[in-house]
Amino acid sequence: MTLDLSRVITQITDMVATVDPDHDRHRFDALRHLWETLDSNEVNSRLSNAKTSFLYASGSSDYRRVHALPALPDSFGVVATDGSMIVPDRHSPARYYLINTGTVHLRYGESPAAVMSATPDLRYAEDDLWVDTEARKLPVNDTILGLRRAVAELQAAAEALQSERLPSVAFVDGTLILWALESLDKPIVEPLLKSYVQALEAFTSLNQPVAGYISSPGATDLLGTLRVAICDYPDMGRTIDCNDCWKQLTEHGQIPHCEILPRVTDRYIVSQIAAIAPGQRTNVFPGRSKILARYGDDQWVEFFYLHTGREIARIEVPRWVARDPELLDRVHSVAFDQAQLGRGYPVALQEAHEQAVLSMADRRLVEETIERRLASHGVIVTHTGKDGSKRGRFV
Repeated sequence: MTLDLSRVITQITDMVATVDPDHDRHRFDALRHLWETLDSNEVNSRLSNAKTSFLYASGSSDYRRVHALPALPDSFGVVATDGSMIVPDRHSPARYYLINTGTVHLRYGESPAAVMSATPDLRYAEDDLWVDTEARKLPVNDTILGLRRAVAELQAAAEALQSERLPSVAFVDGTLILWALESLDKPIVEPLLKSYVQALEAFTSLNQPVAGYISSPGATDLLGTLRVAICDYPDMGRTIDCNDCWKQLTEHGQIPHCEILPRVTDRYIVSQIAAIAPGQRTNVFPGRSKILARYGDDQWVEFFYLHTGREIARIEVPRWVARDPELLDRVHSVAFDQAQLGRGYPVALQEAHEQAVLSMADRRLVEETIERRLASHGVIVTHTGKDGSKRGRFV
């Protein structure tokens, strides 16, 4: 059955109006004025003891500072990895999962070269399919499997750089911050976090930077900083406390002072308010996830925003990279160059995705091969009614 668009066209029109700057021009004007008059020292003073209910960017001596595009190394390497998965199927008598990791290793300069590969890894042992906790065993779910895939991607990138002597950058698609771990129980978190941090530390040993590349980021850290900057609590002699603010205002039917700012993403602030030019980046800011405290100081993830020419991308790096000007410049210049070669998105990550992606035909091939091997052992697979209905449509 097709969607009856006529039933939602009015809501679509109303929704579009809410994201049009002209709809709430005064709010966008307030945002622009606040950015242009931002006092970084005052903001840092406020952030030092503020209790907020949102993430914010902090620790900068000048939040509006813009960094020019550095020069590329004469010869350099780029490694990128990406992964795809076949998750455990409860309809199958054989319990397993598969992680397919695509790796691309490119060299530029005097001796250009390209090496591309994909490494499938099928796991079926009980220790792979279950996670031991203090109370019970839990089956591996999509979240845990996604974290294992992230570890596999980092390990593959580090392995590709083992013999690389050129200055290089390793890219993975997406964040380096394991946000999903914040909601998991400690017995599950510990082994996953340990293997992930060990994978990050391999790049420290190689002295080759790793970076997470996030296209079209939805983060609002800079917006959070501006909300702290405009808060009226300090003017009333109070410490910024979002919970207290909402409690006080709810009782009196008022709206928080920071609500004058529009709910935009950082990429809007960077592109439309700060208006950085292609090739330029912002300052570096530390990530605020509570899980980062368990990464260790060197691996604590920091980020900056980069204008790639097509969009504002968020680039995340471990702190040891952010503290090294040469390595930070390398990540900056190579990320921009890769985005130009890929028409807006790093070409190495594009190719890594192509290596990693599993088509429906690939997935069926794995299923059918397993079913044939099961049949050779006298185990005939019978699909459930629901599973069977998804394999073919009929009336």
